[in-house]
Amino acid sequence: MTKRLLSLLLALFMVLTLANIPAGAEGKDPVVIKLLTFSANGGHETIVKRFNETHDDIQIELDNSAATWEDIGTKLITMSAAGMAPDIATVSTSYYPQFAAQNMLLDITDYVEQNLNKDEYYWNVIEGLYRDGKLYGLPISIYTLMCYYNRDMFEAAGIQTPSLDWTKTWTMDEWAEIGAKLSSGEGLDRIYGAWIEFQLERTACFLFPRGLDYWGENLYPQFDNPDIRAIHEKLYTMMHMDKIMPDSATTKTTSTAQLFADGKLGMYITGTWSHPEIAESGVNYGILPTPDGTSVGYVDVYIPLAATKHPEETKEVMLWLIGEEASSIKYEEFTWGPQVNRAATEKNMDIMFAGLTSEEKQSIFDSLEHSRPLTVFDKWAEFLTASLLPISEMMGIGEYTVEEGFDLLQEEALLITGN
Repeated sequence: MTKRLLSLLLALFMVLTLANIPAGAEGKDPVVIKLLTFSANGGHETIVKRFNETHDDIQIELDNSAATWEDIGTKLITMSAAGMAPDIATVSTSYYPQFAAQNMLLDITDYVEQNLNKDEYYWNVIEGLYRDGKLYGLPISIYTLMCYYNRDMFEAAGIQTPSLDWTKTWTMDEWAEIGAKLSSGEGLDRIYGAWIEFQLERTACFLFPRGLDYWGENLYPQFDNPDIRAIHEKLYTMMHMDKIMPDSATTKTTSTAQLFADGKLGMYITGTWSHPEIAESGVNYGILPTPDGTSVGYVDVYIPLAATKHPEETKEVMLWLIGEEASSIKYEEFTWGPQVNRAATEKNMDIMFAGLTSEEKQSIFDSLEHSRPLTVFDKWAEFLTASLLPISEMMGIGEYTVEEGFDLLQEEALLITGN
């Protein structure tokens, strides 16, 4: 074989080889970013498929085998100990500070601030995820408390609907008074005028407008604050004495969603995560701001793991997951809450929150600017499950008085914070 022929064959071989190299990687396999989530976040299948179709150099591998947020937390700890941690995981706000405190998360502060235009996002939501000036996660979806109400019951009682404007809305006293007007009947036939879960993550919506919080400077617990106790005394009276609200024992027998659907509950303060169920209930319903105009914001979080072998690609995927395209997919799936991306929100507002007027939908999105996140800390998840939730439940069923419950909360909070 002549040298000329050999050269031609070699050149032909190189052309054929190059023709089969995947685009964007010069012959290298794409970087695989592993995303751990759970089955309730079903829309991630569509999001991952879209990303993989439009990216050659990075591909996302989805693991949605977890059943709950707690399951994800357990998996993350187990997988990390075995050196098999994913690159990105989804967690609730309760677990976010715990993983950050354990140095398990990748610092994405500089990358986000350099590559994300704050004007294109509800920045106050992202800002709420900073810890000691550093950012270790980005919002999956945002949920706020709103007051759903039965339009027919309001009309029959001649009640004027409060304003949808968060800066000019009703007060807690007015909410309680309307609840009393809507209440009637006895026993199983009782119609309750109002409800909010007697759970301190929810009742914070009555604290925040007054500048109150369960935690003070250096996380010193405020469960002995008389103003905070007075708010809960009022709710306790509405629930256990005046029967304006169903107590926790009643709602264990018949859920508040069912009471609302059956026309036995006039007003229902709950998170926007409940909207799909309410929309399917058949009730002629509307929505209002929470009394006094400051809601509670709840954020599910994408977290990047510090153990990732692909930090730059992980950061790129993180930003894409909250960008306009991914956020629009979440809106199209209908089961997600509002997204932090403004363009996707404005474009898809009409398809969200079925059964509401355009003004009511706008009020939900306005709530993003009129909400506060809960104060959470490194051991928040532990305090929540071991103390706050069970003690709230005991007050909700009337086994503890507010004084007894809050005394115990103060005692246990002092122990867990080391104050």
